[in-house]
Amino acid sequence: MTIYSIDWSHKPEKTSVYSDGEIFDKPTFITGDIVATENMPHHKRVELHHMGVTVYTCNTDVTKKVRDQEGIEKTDDNDAIIIYNTFMDWLKKQDETFRLFTYSIDLEELSYQVKVRAEAVEARKKAKQRTKLDPILADIMADEVKESINYVGRLETKIKRKLKTFSIYSEYLEEIKGVGVASAGELITIIKDIERFGTVSKLWAYFGLDVRDGKAPKRKAGQMANWSHRGRSLVLNDIVSNGFKMCGASTKNEDGSIKKEASLWRQRYDDFKEGELDNNELREEEDKISKGHMDNRAIRRTGKEFLKLLYLKWKEDNENARVSNTDKE
Repeated sequence: MTIYSIDWSHKPEKTSVYSDGEIFDKPTFITGDIVATENMPHHKRVELHHMGVTVYTCNTDVTKKVRDQEGIEKTDDNDAIIIYNTFMDWLKKQDETFRLFTYSIDLEELSYQVKVRAEAVEARKKAKQRTKLDPILADIMADEVKESINYVGRLETKIKRKLKTFSIYSEYLEEIKGVGVASAGELITIIKDIERFGTVSKLWAYFGLDVRDGKAPKRKAGQMANWSHRGRSLVLNDIVSNGFKMCGASTKNEDGSIKKEASLWRQRYDDFKEGELDNNELREEEDKISKGHMDNRAIRRTGKEFLKLLYLKWKEDNENARVSNTDKE
């Protein structure tokens, strides 16, 4: 059994593997080996798991903290060495610095189902576009389009059945009006393990909802993004814009009393939007922003608040589960 540490990079030449004083170019992992890593992608951890390798992960600020404290230069090899030494120390105290990667067949099945549904929706969309361009084709493909709609429905039934195995869905997301089955499934498969994120700020950053150099992050040509572009689109477009906003605002009687309350998250969005309108009124004329800009800001604030409460609930559930397991022991 050999213990390795890996400072992962999407560029193979920058990935550094270290063990007991030696840097490896192309290590050969075997059953029983242990790998400690900071930011290895999920599919690579699954690959090692199937090889019989035990994987431990830590949050991405571990190496930075040690470098800052000890004045160590940032290099791939140095980060691999820091991960290794930190892990060896962790073995003696077993605190929360590292956590065991646990393979979940439920998560893998959910991820597959979500992917298949997305492909089916895209195929359905293309079929509809083709029928609009050709009236004759519309008659020919009518049954196929109808079947594609039914197929997506069957896939969503499967996704919901699988989602029921995740407590964060059955005890939280399922009750939120505006979060559909497909969105909940994709959200869980993007996050995978909430313990990957030491703070809610790190979760926001992963979803591209942080601020970098005064601006929202953007993908750059030729560079691998360190945040989820699909995650940001899912939260801002699918969940907030097409979910919460579509739930309906509050309605009032003629005397001004509330006739029908808005859903919780529609109300959150409305409150943020009202705040943006009030702030805009206080700005100098040349500093005022457009209604569209204010709406985007309200959507973004709603998305961040949604992720924050999801983060806190998921963390709370995990802690309760740990306490429960400890009591049973």
